[in-house]
Amino acid sequence: MSNFSVTNNWYLRDNYKANKELSKMANRSDVSGGKLSGADTSALKRGIRALRNYKYEDAKKVSSKDTDSVFGKSKFYNTLKAFADTYNYSLDSGKSSSNNDIKKLSKNMKSIASKYSDELDQLGVTFDSKGYMKISASAVDNIKLSTYGDKLANSDFLKDLEKNTQKIYRRIDTSL
Repeated sequence: MSNFSVTNNWYLRDNYKANKELSKMANRSDVSGGKLSGADTSALKRGIRALRNYKYEDAKKVSSKDTDSVFGKSKFYNTLKAFADTYNYSLDSGKSSSNNDIKKLSKNMKSIASKYSDELDQLGVTFDSKGYMKISASAVDNIKLSTYGDKLANSDFLKDLEKNTQKIYRRIDTSL
C-alpha cells in the first residue's frame, strides 16, 4: 500500500487522459507494471506542462484588487495537487517496476527532489522520507501565485524532472 493520499478530481483525471481509471488508487492494483508506469509518466509529463502553462497572471482577473482571487488560488491548488499526486504515482510505480532501469530512474526522481528541496519548501512543497511529495494546504493561501509562476513554472526542478520522466518513458516502451 502506498504511503500517500490522492485527491481524485478533474485535474488529476485530466493528467491521465486516456487512462482516467488509473487516477484512482483502487483501480491500480491489477494493472501490469509496464502499463502503470507508462500511464503515470505520461500523466506526469502533462502535469509538468500544466504547471508551466498555467496562467498565473490570470488569477487576479476575477478580483478587482491586486490580490489573487479565491477562485484563482483554488484552481491553482488543484493543479498543483494533481501534479503532486501524479508525481507520487510515478514514483510508486517506478519503485515497484520489474525493469531495473526504471527503478534506477525512479530513485533519480528522489535525488532531483532532494536537490531542489530548499527552493520547493519555500513554496509549500515538501517530500517525506520515502520521496513522496506533499503540498501544504495553506501554501497557496500564503504565497502569491505570481511567485509560483516566477519560481516554479520555468524551474530547474521541472526541467530536470521532465528529462528524467522522458528517460523513464523511453525505457517503458522497450520493456513492454
